[in-house]
Amino acid sequence: MLSSKRNERDHTRVMNKKIILGCSIPLVLAIGIGVVVARNFKPPVKEERFETVQNGDVEVKVVETGTVEPLRKVEVKSKVGGKISKMMVEAGSIVSQGQTLATIDPQEINSQVDAIKAQLAASQARLSAARKNALFAQSSTSTGISQFEQGLQSSKYRLEQAKREASSQTKVTKQSIVAAQAAVNSSAAQLKAQQDNFNLMVKSSHPQAVVNAKSAYDQAVSQEANSKRNLVRQEELLRKGFVSQQAVDSARTDYEVAGARTSEAKERVNRIEQTNQIEEENMQSQIASAASNLEQQKAASEQAKASNAPYARGQELLSAQSAVRQAESQLVQAKAGRITNATRMDDVAASEADVRQLENQLKERVVQQNDTTLHASMSGMITKRYVEPGELVTSAIGSFSQGNALFQLADLTVLLVKINVNEVDVPKIRVGMLTEVTVDAAKGERFVGKVRKVSPSSDSTTATGVASTQAVIRYPVEIQLDKSDNRIKPGMSAHCSIINARKTNIVRVPINCIQGSGESVTVQIVAVGEKNGVKSQSVVVRTVKLGLRGDDFVEVIDGLKAGEKIRPYPYSGPKREKLNFDGGPPDNG
Repeated sequence: MLSSKRNERDHTRVMNKKIILGCSIPLVLAIGIGVVVARNFKPPVKEERFETVQNGDVEVKVVETGTVEPLRKVEVKSKVGGKISKMMVEAGSIVSQGQTLATIDPQEINSQVDAIKAQLAASQARLSAARKNALFAQSSTSTGISQFEQGLQSSKYRLEQAKREASSQTKVTKQSIVAAQAAVNSSAAQLKAQQDNFNLMVKSSHPQAVVNAKSAYDQAVSQEANSKRNLVRQEELLRKGFVSQQAVDSARTDYEVAGARTSEAKERVNRIEQTNQIEEENMQSQIASAASNLEQQKAASEQAKASNAPYARGQELLSAQSAVRQAESQLVQAKAGRITNATRMDDVAASEADVRQLENQLKERVVQQNDTTLHASMSGMITKRYVEPGELVTSAIGSFSQGNALFQLADLTVLLVKINVNEVDVPKIRVGMLTEVTVDAAKGERFVGKVRKVSPSSDSTTATGVASTQAVIRYPVEIQLDKSDNRIKPGMSAHCSIINARKTNIVRVPINCIQGSGESVTVQIVAVGEKNGVKSQSVVVRTVKLGLRGDDFVEVIDGLKAGEKIRPYPYSGPKREKLNFDGGPPDNG
């Protein structure tokens, strides 16, 4: 039993030794082969990079990215405020100059126009009546003066005749009786004319003048009330921010003017009533005087027929003297009527002023009525639409906020690219320089334009106008494209290359292959040869003369020819940062 266990342990020990020996032999062989290969390995020779001198183009250009915008664009606003009733175009619509774009509800303006037309018609009627009254007053005054002058002459003639008869104590002749009868007839005609004038005055001209004056007063009261309501409404709109202070001041001025007109119209009614009363009293006095004169003339005529006594001649003389004095008084009163004529002409002037004012108001309201229809000020495309039908908009000329814009209208036949150029590059740019433009919407296609404008001031300024030291100073520059393209839309980004200088098909080399500054620099010429079947390279430094310097290539005027090989100089700028993938800061090693 013991011997069998001992044999098993010996057998296991022998097997373990064989396994270890079997594994060690391949391992030793692998190590030996690795050592031999490592001793005989030679790393491949790294070939140096070189460039071939070629003919090509050299450009000096300023490259910036900007935004496409139309040369001409306008914000379409309404001159009148109100609710939008119709919108005839959408964003993207092509419109022509004068085309209707939208309409504002004209109901309120139409009501104002109708009201002013009615006021104008009433004012024109009052003006016509005032002119007729003035003409009638002038005619009546002229007729009265003429009649009283004739009566005065007749009375003076009678007086002279009575004096002669009284001095000569001649008998009454048939001629004196005829003269007395003529005086009676003249006095009767004067009395009838005075009575007719009085009846026309009381029944027609005076009542019409009072009616017109009261109508003007009622209209002035109505206008004052409307002006007051408008002032209250404008003040309420001002508190809400819909109108400017100027609109409120204008409404207040209209209210004050309306109040002044009401007072003036009231005074005019009172003045006309007083004038009418004075005229009627004067006319009644003239009628009474004419009636008295007629009775005297009749009495004188009867006396002339009935009596030839000196007493009768004395009474006739007294009667003639009284008639002269009465005729003189009537003539003075008739001439005083010219003052009334001046008052009538003042009424005509006031009525004409009212008509002119209402005509001006009507013209203004008609203009506003026409402004409720918005038209395109130029041909182009509607690029933006800001409002919808039913919305309220404020006036662009009478509101505090300069009004609401309804559309943006742009002329897309001429497009610009607006860029901001660094202050270092601005001196290189001049108006008219050729510019190449590319947009993402037209991949691989270049559009041509020219520099249209270079701003004389930068846009990197603060609110005080002082340039900010915290920002890069840039100057706005505008590039105008030679032709428009349907693929280019306002708001797109565009890549612009402004060509400052360009030479084509010249000898050029990459800019990293030269060393030095100025016209004369050095390059490394690479000569490739073969010796004993082994390729070799040699480098020779050569001085060359440069011309135009671009961003990537420089022109070689002398010292190189196409086909030669040159070696770039090693990078000598600041150390390049290496990315740290462990999440730490960049490694500058």
